[in-house]
Amino acid sequence: MKKVLAVIPARGGSKGVPRKNIRSLGDKPLIGHILETAGKSKYLDRVIVSTDDEEIMQAARDAGAEAPFVRPAELSVDTAPLLSVVLHAFHYYEEKGEPFDAVINIQPTCPFLSSDTLDEAVELWMESGCQSVVPLAEVVTGHPYITKRVLGDRSIENFCQIPEGAVVAPRQKREKAYYLTGGFYLRDRNLLLQEGLKGHALGDDCRAVIVDEIQAVDINTEMDFLFARFLKEQGLA
Repeated sequence: MKKVLAVIPARGGSKGVPRKNIRSLGDKPLIGHILETAGKSKYLDRVIVSTDDEEIMQAARDAGAEAPFVRPAELSVDTAPLLSVVLHAFHYYEEKGEPFDAVINIQPTCPFLSSDTLDEAVELWMESGCQSVVPLAEVVTGHPYITKRVLGDRSIENFCQIPEGAVVAPRQKREKAYYLTGGFYLRDRNLLLQEGLKGHALGDDCRAVIVDEIQAVDINTEMDFLFARFLKEQGLA
């Protein structure tokens, strides 16, 4: 059986929502939701939290996860690429002689992801032999066909080229478009071993798991947090 490492990145210095990873959402801190979800997965052999913060480390351990190292300071600033955080954890275990066949980094800011979705992603990777798997959600507002660019004189033009013959309106007849939710990124070991990785680093063969608008919730602002609390209170998530 292939081995999968789950990395939950959770630095202490969040600016948009201060201390958001340990702020209460329902009956547990925000990070506790995704740790519980990861713990229910059938395929995640190890679930670790990558953090620079002692309080977050303790919250991770309280939830049954590991916090095996203190994330280096240069990877704990808000400009540090997430990919670098993932590679740090990946190579940490490589150097310990505990290699993994894939790494899935799961965002604690997406508390409503389900363990079934994580399992679907791992199964898709195992069955297809692809290099990466990501979650996509359907674009409900702001479809690419109606997005515009505003020029200096306030005139507008299409932001992207609309294919010839495409139906722009009514919206019900438009081709479906999807966006990266950022909830997780699963990458194959061979992809992570490549030199010069940058950006999302999804390789040439990336597959998708489609999630609904609840699982796509991503908490980056106070408004996002209020919305997430509303969903919990109403029993919608």
